[in-house]
This record gives sequence, C-alpha cells and structure tokens, in this order.
Amino acid sequence: MKECKNAQKIRSLAFNRQRRELACLSLNGYIHVWNMENFKQSLSRRLPSSQENVCLAVKDDGSIYAIGCRSYTLLLDSRTLQPIRKISARYSGCGIRSASFQDNTLTIGTGIGMLMFYDLKANRYLESSINASRTVVLKTSRGFVFPDEEFADQGFHQMKYTPAIYTHCYDFSSTRLFAAGGPLPASMFGNYAGIWQ
Repeated sequence: MKECKNAQKIRSLAFNRQRRELACLSLNGYIHVWNMENFKQSLSRRLPSSQENVCLAVKDDGSIYAIGCRSYTLLLDSRTLQPIRKISARYSGCGIRSASFQDNTLTIGTGIGMLMFYDLKANRYLESSINASRTVVLKTSRGFVFPDEEFADQGFHQMKYTPAIYTHCYDFSSTRLFAAGGPLPASMFGNYAGIWQ
C-alpha cells in the first residue's frame, strides 16, 4: 500500500503507457503522478479548482491528461501537469462525469445523460453536418431507477429522470461507443447501459 502525499480520497486513476506512469486524481483538487518502474510519486500539482474533479483520462500518445470538473474539462501537459486548455461544458449545470480520448477527439460524459465530442485539433465541439450551429450530442434513454421510499413519497415517479454517464469507451474498431451510469443523487439506486453504432 502506498499513500499519496497531499491527497484525500482518490477519485480516479489513469495509466499512461507511453510515460510508464499512473496518474491519480484526489478529492481535494490535486493530481498525482507515480513512476511505475520504481513506484515512487514523481509529481503532485494542485488543480485550479477543487470542486467536483471526478474523472481522469489520458490521450493514447501519453501527452495529455483530461480532468472532468463541475462545469469544464481541463487539459494538462502530462510532462509538467501545467494546464493547456480549459474546455467549457456546452450546457450549463451538466457536470462532467467521464472522459476518454479517441485519436484527436475527446469524448465527454455528463451528469445529465449526454455525450459530447470535442475536436482537439480544431479546438471546438463537433458540429452536426445537417445543422452547423448544432453540437453533436448523444443522449441517453431513461435506464432503470429504483427510488427509495423517501423519493417515492415525494412523487418522484412523475419527475423526469436522466442517468449520469459515469463511464464510456470505444470498441477496438472505433465504430461503437459503450456508455454506462445511473442516478446522480446518492440516495437513488439504478443503472444505465447503452451502445451507439
């Protein structure tokens, strides 16, 4: 067992194959990097915001870390952990819950059941070929939710429920995208899984 210096609970881990490092995101707003050859902590940096840093991803070439926060995704240089770019969420209040890279596209899963796609080369969200002013977004279906008695008594069944996307990944061919998640409130139970092709 190893302990991260300056860390509270660890929220997310990402293995950087190219740099032979393990990046850790802690609850108190730090990113920590461990050298996997000697298993020693090599870097630790406080992030610009300590609010809801919940997910971490690494680009395939090992050059960039993406950190999902409450209202934006922060891109960091993996060598120095210095911020490169702050990508604001396209929709307010969505909360970034998952992130992944596919070549030069950053896929972002939100707390309101949407997947968004950001083109790193063009420095913008992907836009629809049918309507250029619209961002490409995939929306989840309802999924399954089983509210506790407190929510049932408050008429939860009449409320609209959208699952948060806590994880997502592409298949080996990069033609299908799997997403999974569930309710955002901790007092609710449920799940969601979907595949887009």
